Amino acid sequence: MRLGVGLILVMTFVAIMALPLSVSAQNFRVPDDVALRIRLDDTLTSVDSQVGDPFSATVVDKGGYQNARVYGHVAQIDMSGRIKGHTSMMLRFDRLVTADGHRARIQAEIVELYHAPSGEKVDVEGAIESGGRGRKSIEHTAIGAGAGALLGGIFGGGKGAGIGSIIGGAGGLGTTAFHGRQKITLTSGQEMLIRIIGR
Repeated sequence: MRLGVGLILVMTFVAIMALPLSVSAQNFRVPDDVALRIRLDDTLTSVDSQVGDPFSATVVDKGGYQNARVYGHVAQIDMSGRIKGHTSMMLRFDRLVTADGHRARIQAEIVELYHAPSGEKVDVEGAIESGGRGRKSIEHTAIGAGAGALLGGIFGGGKGAGIGSIIGGAGGLGTTAFHGRQKITLTSGQEMLIRIIGR
C-alpha cells in the first residue's frame, strides 16, 4: 500500500516539474525582423493547390533555427485574367517548431525567392507572382484601342474614333485572353527568404 502511495507521489512530482517546461515551450517567441532562409518540403502550384492547403518548410540557415520546421497554408490564389496577366499566390506562415521540439506561433512575409524556375517573383505585398505577360497584354490592349481610334477617325470622324477605340480595345483584350492563365509552380526544394513580422 505504501509503495502504491509513494509511486503516486513520485508521478505527481514529475508532472508538476514538467508543467513549467511545457508552458515555456508554448511561450517561445521568434523575435521580429528575424530573417530565415527556408526550403519547401512540398510542391505548391496555382493549379493543383487550393486555399487552405497546408505546407511545411525547413530552415536551412546555420544558427539557432537550423533544421527547424516552418508550417503554413495557402491563403489566397488569384488566377490571371483578361487584364491582369499575372497569377498570384499568397502563403501564410503559422508556426515554427525547432529541432528540439519548441514551438512558436509566427507571422512572416516572403522577401525573396531563390532561383525560381518559371520566373516567379515576390510582389510588394509579399505575394508570389507568376512570370506572366501582364505588361505586354496591357500594351497590346492599348495598341489595339489606338489603332481602332485611328481607323474610326478616318472613316467616321470623332464619333467614329470613339467607336473604333472600343472595338480596337476589345481586339486587344482578345489578345490578352489568348495568352491564357499563367501558372505558379513552387517545387519541393524551392528556397525562399522570409522575415518574421510578429504574431
